[in-house]
Amino acid sequence: MVYKASPVGNEISCVFHGVEAGLLNDYSRLEKIFTEALEQDKFSVLGRLDNKFTPKGYSIVALLGESQAGIHTFPEYGSMHFGIYTCRAPGDGKRTFEYLKRELNPEYIGDYFERSVRVAQDRELELQGSVFGRFDPEIGKVIELDRKAIRNL
Repeated sequence: MVYKASPVGNEISCVFHGVEAGLLNDYSRLEKIFTEALEQDKFSVLGRLDNKFTPKGYSIVALLGESQAGIHTFPEYGSMHFGIYTCRAPGDGKRTFEYLKRELNPEYIGDYFERSVRVAQDRELELQGSVFGRFDPEIGKVIELDRKAIRNL
């Protein structure tokens, strides 16, 4: 039997703002949180690469059997970027995002972007599965941007 990946994957990208700077520079704790977050979606971690920046900051990327994920910290701003793409299915990676949100306890989440990624080269189909917006911590949901404006980009 020949393996065939799902024709639709999922991508999530965002910035966690207002995270305690000490946590963003605690390399071992961040690696543990990141690993536990990936376990929430039962991803197969094939390998990791990380770097500790001088004087501060940290990046870690994970090669997944389902694609890749990574974080990059900015302790001087109390921020951390998170990005993941998975080829398993639409909506995949949300448990990872939710776990990071719970463990990092950010004041808010900005530049939230989530979309279904299709192999097809049909712009309308691609936009139908996308969520462009920002996370509102008061209501615990993503506020979507107007899709008509996005089509004109």
